[in-house]
Amino acid sequence: MGSARPRALHLAAVVALCFACAHRPAQKQAARPLKPDEQRGVMHHVQPGETLWRIAQAYQVPLESILQENALEDPSRLQESSLLFIPGAARELKLPPAGEIVTARAEQRPARRLGPSAIPRAGQRPLDPAAHGEPLAWPAPGVLISGFGARERDRHEGIDLACPEGTRVLAAEDGLVLFAGEQRGYGNLVLLAHEGDLVTVYAHNSENLVSKGDRVSRGDAIALVGHTGNATGPHLHFEVRVAARPRDPLGFLR
Repeated sequence: MGSARPRALHLAAVVALCFACAHRPAQKQAARPLKPDEQRGVMHHVQPGETLWRIAQAYQVPLESILQENALEDPSRLQESSLLFIPGAARELKLPPAGEIVTARAEQRPARRLGPSAIPRAGQRPLDPAAHGEPLAWPAPGVLISGFGARERDRHEGIDLACPEGTRVLAAEDGLVLFAGEQRGYGNLVLLAHEGDLVTVYAHNSENLVSKGDRVSRGDAIALVGHTGNATGPHLHFEVRVAARPRDPLGFLR
């Protein structure tokens, strides 16, 4: 009996210690800093008619940042109901109609002084209204062999310029490379995004000279003419898209 009491006291002390530890107030942990790949942002649900340019303008986020954060097969044509991660945004925004953003942005653009070649002459079609009076530069010196519009079997969404293999393909305007790679039918392809919700397309290249995310200036060499993809001979297939919809490039070129 004499040894039982110290044992009971020992057990009681252990129980009391465990009880005290279980009820000790937890220390507040410091917030863990975000890693570079965990930056804050929101997911944007793409609505009909929305483009990367309009989304970037609405959130005031560089287009380059959205490109870097999202793997897009064709950045010039967003799929309705798809999700885009918008880095740095605090909440998802509802975009206003396309005209409101494009018009507001276009009014801020400095007017470019136009040369005599840009003045419409008799028999020459006027500039497309979406050009805002600022024509694009010809993307390559070549012969027009196919125009925009319906053909026997399909609809041609651009123009074709026959050029010698290896001719330099030039950026029609200052812009950002949305895509540079290969797509079925187009072969080696470059997509450039420009102000005013406008995208230009350069296809069938033998070689692309730029990469996604690059900034280019009007007249910079971005590719070399070839006949990759569905092409029977060397030529440049050139498209102009406004809000993801194809427009006749001849309405923009001077």
